[in-house]
Amino acid sequence: LAQQGINVVLVAVPDATLAETTRELQERFWLAGVEFIAVGVDLSRPGYMGAIRDATDHLPISLLFSNAGYILTGFFAAVGVEAQLANVHCNATCAVEITHHFVRRMQAEGLRGGVAFTSSPASFMATPFTSMYGSTKAFLTEFGASLAPEVKSLGIDVCVVHPSPTASNFYSAPTVTHTIDAMDFFKRQAAGPEVVADALFASLGRIVIVDQGWYPIMLR
Repeated sequence: LAQQGINVVLVAVPDATLAETTRELQERFWLAGVEFIAVGVDLSRPGYMGAIRDATDHLPISLLFSNAGYILTGFFAAVGVEAQLANVHCNATCAVEITHHFVRRMQAEGLRGGVAFTSSPASFMATPFTSMYGSTKAFLTEFGASLAPEVKSLGIDVCVVHPSPTASNFYSAPTVTHTIDAMDFFKRQAAGPEVVADALFASLGRIVIVDQGWYPIMLR
């Protein structure tokens, strides 16, 4: 986005990573005049919309990328329901609330725009020991596919991407507390996140659901 001269609002967990990432982006793109705003919130708990509104109500937001998510490992019944529901909220239902807010704003302000969701080929299959992950990703795919025809006439495009394994901190998150052979395999096969970004930018406005790379195509 910044390479295209688009100002960016980063919404993420309020930790050192968010602060460092924002500072690095500001230093890299200051000559281009691109602005970055960091909003630190916990998307796994209700109550984040106030901070998001405060940071964005004065801005013409026309692009929304719902990329937040994590994987919680373990037997479903062995992990507390509070942790399971927090996973559901971060991976799925926060996207509903945030998308609803900004699509309504785009509509009211007459803005053409785009909404993108990072789903997963995990939505195609059963995901034992990570039962909320595949379930929430199936929700995101269905949500995006259903929203797309509703807002197309408003000039708002929707795209859902199913990435192949991607190199990120996903595999080393604190919620990954169990050894699962499939995750070790995915980690070894992972490509850089820029590949997913390229797929989204190439597809938004052209196709609603895009399978990026070999893995989702093979899994289908």
